[in-house]
Amino acid sequence: MATTTDQNPSITISTSAIFKTAGAVLILWLVYVTADILLLMLAAVFLAAAVRPLVDRLQKHHLPRPISMLGIYAILFAVLSSAIILIVPPVAEEVGTLAQSFPDLYSHFMVWVTTVAPGVDTFAPEQALQQLSSALTSATQGVVTTLIGIFGGIFSFFMVLVMTFYLVVDEGAINRTVAIFPSAYQRYLADLYLRLQDKIGRWLRAQLIIMGLVGLLVYVVLTILGMKYALLLALFAGIAEFIPYLGPLLGALPSVLLASAISPTLAVVIAAAYYGIQLFENNVLTPKIMEHAVGLSPILSIAVFFVGAKIGGFTGAFLAIPVATAASVVLKEVFNKETRRSMRSPSI
Repeated sequence: MATTTDQNPSITISTSAIFKTAGAVLILWLVYVTADILLLMLAAVFLAAAVRPLVDRLQKHHLPRPISMLGIYAILFAVLSSAIILIVPPVAEEVGTLAQSFPDLYSHFMVWVTTVAPGVDTFAPEQALQQLSSALTSATQGVVTTLIGIFGGIFSFFMVLVMTFYLVVDEGAINRTVAIFPSAYQRYLADLYLRLQDKIGRWLRAQLIIMGLVGLLVYVVLTILGMKYALLLALFAGIAEFIPYLGPLLGALPSVLLASAISPTLAVVIAAAYYGIQLFENNVLTPKIMEHAVGLSPILSIAVFFVGAKIGGFTGAFLAIPVATAASVVLKEVFNKETRRSMRSPSI
């Protein structure tokens, strides 16, 4: 007589798997709860990457690292104070003037639009114009508050500066951090961190230089052409350069639209001027300054930027490209190691 066997499948879950799953869930929860603090820590890491080469160079000339960092901070505060004193008041004045004259500019713009395309109706009702003018007026009153809010508040800003200071000054911080990993991986992880820091630092310094140069070029060109609100438009164009690939187009758009409300000929000249600046940036500035670019594809860079902005606002957008760069370097390391391991393994 044939014996029957139990065919019911059984699922066995080990205790270690349960603990690993619970640990992963706990880590994700902690990341979610402390996201704001983690973003500030990342900002400190990236700022440290930007200033560390200068501090290293000064140390070779027998200047202590703490003194170097304090000197850099003194220069930073001097530059920020000068910018607030010299730039914020005229920018606020230009925003206020633009808010007052916007309805007239819009009317002139729509006259030009209906002349070029007679079938087009006005696409913004009077109520929308009033709301926009009110928004611009409110922006005038809160320029300083907005600039402070960019850094997430004064406390957060100083917190980033303090963390950056210790990351740069304490040379043994990297070794103590990687000490929590097995000894066989510590040297590799320390070397990987230094390479990541070097690449991100180069990108950040180059990005800031390009933003400043483009903003300066736009200001000079618009001033020569007699364009109103030149400082405001140049500041916007410089900041827009931070947006990957789309930044130059977004930076030019307000100037071209405002010029269209004044004169179609001026709009064409302004568009041509921005195009010339873009050619100069692509063929001269970027190859020279961005010699060691991040290496991300255009589509990925744009997607990462807007995802970062969606998750963390300005801070998320600021950190998106460096984080993606770090992730790409780590992934390349992992895949390269796997490839080398598979090439060394004997074929079956």
